[in-house]
Amino acid sequence: MTPTSSRRRTAPRRLLGAVASLVTLAALAACSTAGTDDSASPAPAGGGDIATTTLAEADAFPVSIDHAYGSTTIEKEPQRVVTIGWSSQDAVVAFGKVPVGIEKFTGPGIEDDILPWLTETFEGATPELLTSNPDVPFEQIAALRPDVIIAVYSGITDTAYERLAEIAPTVAFPGSAWETSWQDQTTMIGAALGQPARADELVEGVGTTVAETAAAHPELQGKTITYAMNGEGGVIVFCPSDPRIELLTQVGLEPSPGTLAVCGAEDASSVSVSSELIPTLDADAFILIDVDETVYDTLLGNPLFAALPSVVDGRVVRVVGMDYAMATSAPTVLSIPYALDEFVAQLTTTLG
Repeated sequence: MTPTSSRRRTAPRRLLGAVASLVTLAALAACSTAGTDDSASPAPAGGGDIATTTLAEADAFPVSIDHAYGSTTIEKEPQRVVTIGWSSQDAVVAFGKVPVGIEKFTGPGIEDDILPWLTETFEGATPELLTSNPDVPFEQIAALRPDVIIAVYSGITDTAYERLAEIAPTVAFPGSAWETSWQDQTTMIGAALGQPARADELVEGVGTTVAETAAAHPELQGKTITYAMNGEGGVIVFCPSDPRIELLTQVGLEPSPGTLAVCGAEDASSVSVSSELIPTLDADAFILIDVDETVYDTLLGNPLFAALPSVVDGRVVRVVGMDYAMATSAPTVLSIPYALDEFVAQLTTTLG
């Protein structure tokens, strides 16, 4: 039995249809509120002018949103939206908006620095691409003249938040950095854009998909996983509070005892694990981020990793390609339909 791997270049037709349907529903909602005004037509994003679209629900503004750095009040429907971090842009798109600035993504499986499930949406309306890690590009963001800055799944510090808030109302994560669930991302962004009811619909719809997937795969129920990536002198293990682990528990899987031990009571999405503790991380399935298909072979050079029963038995799920890694690592209402079936198929093959 060999490790299962998946390299994704384009989304399967059925999954692309699922993604497209979510965006189409948001567009239909826009039609019901925007009337026949030509200003509701899509227009280029980025630094230039954009068309004003009315998508907000009645009486949605003003709205105050609580987060880790306080509370942000948004007085009226934002038109120029900037997103910071890994996944906020997905929810914004699902609500029918094209951001003027989003995070840049590079790596195998990604073309033009845009995640593949967004490329069709951004045709003719491409946002400006930003890189916020390790340093937030404040001047570049300010030049985009945002009405709101969305950073609900990010690692911005309180100092960065204060500077961003001087540019535009900024919504940070609700608890700890990089730990906002896909549900909370959707509801927070829905509130910020004046579409709380639509947010509930999206969460319910994708939640039903996840629940149906779990019901269709009883063989996964109760199986343990360790989800990791290569780290200096060992591995980095993702903890139960990380959204990727939360999604897999919703499918029926459980963090391995070794994961629970190394994560302990720390409020962190991931922890660095030294080489000598690798033997404690065995699981029914060992999920390994292997974007460029070199990590697994590198780790095999560590005899402690090579001796793990899950490795010896070929129960390693390799997440290959940056597009697939992003879809499974930062779940959203768009990336879940894009990747969940394939990810579950890998897990089922490995555990079967």
